[in-house]
Amino acid sequence: MSVLFTAEHRQALAYVVTCGCAPATDQAAVLGSYGAAVRAAEDAERAGTRRPLPGCVLPDICPYSPLLVEPLDPDGRAPEVEANSANAQLLLSALGLDSGKGQDAWGQMTADFFLGRVLIALALTPEDPGVPWSQSGRHYDGGRSAGYLRRRLLDLHALAEWCAAHGREVSWA
Repeated sequence: MSVLFTAEHRQALAYVVTCGCAPATDQAAVLGSYGAAVRAAEDAERAGTRRPLPGCVLPDICPYSPLLVEPLDPDGRAPEVEANSANAQLLLSALGLDSGKGQDAWGQMTADFFLGRVLIALALTPEDPGVPWSQSGRHYDGGRSAGYLRRRLLDLHALAEWCAAHGREVSWA
């Protein structure tokens, strides 16, 4: 299971063609429609060899990576907090959002209500000593650095404040 916390979806303002890294996305040409962005990506791929995109953090790999069409949010880049496996369950439980749905954990609520849950979790959560990684053959299990829960709750606090400032709800799935 993986859970991504972010701002509720809004209709895209425009689109960009990117390799996926944030600096390249920020420097990409803004295109007014999804169709125009798809055509631009196809044209770049059809050219055969392409150069790394301006700003790409992996210029040696960029020319060989598929191009993506990404929507531009009207409020700018919304914060995202992603957690997987047991860490997602830990966050959901700390926020009182563990509904027992397991892999179907999803929801949405107002930024103020979500911020209240985060503040309560921060106030009630003891210092997290972490969990050591374990290995059995090629399988790795568990693992969480000390203080992980507090750091992620602070990330969720920043997300909730961003959403409140932009009149957006917080969503997770």
